[in-house]
Amino acid sequence: MAYDRKIAGSGPQTLGFGGAAIDLTGGDYAVPDRVKAIVLIGEGDVVFRPVNGTEDIAIIGGLPAGYVLPWHCSHIRAAGTTAVLATVEG
Repeated sequence: MAYDRKIAGSGPQTLGFGGAAIDLTGGDYAVPDRVKAIVLIGEGDVVFRPVNGTEDIAIIGGLPAGYVLPWHCSHIRAAGTTAVLATVEG
């Protein structure tokens, strides 16, 4: 039986079915709960706060396009983030 993404479901073990570019021109981005992951669509640096964190994770630098942040984030910081980012949604 072949994999059928239309019936695979939308649990955390699946890739997303949607998403959107993250716009940091207006300041920090508060990550909505529906977001499963943040992916870099353009290389660069990222500053963010993990969901259960009390502090931002300082710049993670030189990340390549296609990199998926390994943390669920509550905020992406405009200051210090140079990468082009997008959400992965469920």
